[in-house]
Amino acid sequence: MTACDHPGALLATGATALVYELDEHRVLRRYRDVHRSVGQAASATEIAWHAGIPTPRVLAAHGPDLVLERVDGPTMLAEMTAGRLGMDSAMQLLADLHRSTHAVQRPDGTSPIPEREGGDRLIHLDLHPNNVLMAPQGPQLIDWENACWGPPGLDVAVTAVILACYALAYRTEDDALDATDLLDAFLQAAEPLTHLPEAVEFRRDRVAFMPAAEAAQLDNAAGLVRYLADQPRQ
Repeated sequence: MTACDHPGALLATGATALVYELDEHRVLRRYRDVHRSVGQAASATEIAWHAGIPTPRVLAAHGPDLVLERVDGPTMLAEMTAGRLGMDSAMQLLADLHRSTHAVQRPDGTSPIPEREGGDRLIHLDLHPNNVLMAPQGPQLIDWENACWGPPGLDVAVTAVILACYALAYRTEDDALDATDLLDAFLQAAEPLTHLPEAVEFRRDRVAFMPAAEAAQLDNAAGLVRYLADQPRQ
């Protein structure tokens, strides 16, 4: 019997995993599918942590369970929605997390995480405001289950598609945060995006884990991203 057999309070729910309290220093991230292994997510998180990217440290991994250093703090999206974090500042932080991640180059030899054609940099492929915790020690990037080696422009494009789907799905529902402006601010702060069609298809393969309102906007997302990306900048 281990600590993972009797987790404490439920702290967060995600599309693929639940996060439980273990104690004041540790949390348990457990896949909803108990037959799924956390091996790739653990390896990617360890690579990121050892490279100096701000992310919780892996303490143990077994089967569907990943034990992580506990990081307390609201998500970036929650801070923006509450008016405690400005949109431009938040999107600059998001773009900086991309740059920090993409600075990590694939080492020679075998790697425990997969590689996509066209690049040899660490890419997250799910980097959005709900996967950034605004901790007292600074922003912390979480949920590395999609991470691999690949082209940075694809990573930027995936984030843009996520933000575009959010903007299109909730453009008349969220008065506290103009999601189209959010996407525009990100595109101004971020590295150049490439592989936009590939990013749309990458997200399409994951529609089962997306809110239905956002999944319904995938076919329109690329058009909004291209429109905003093509606008002249001051």
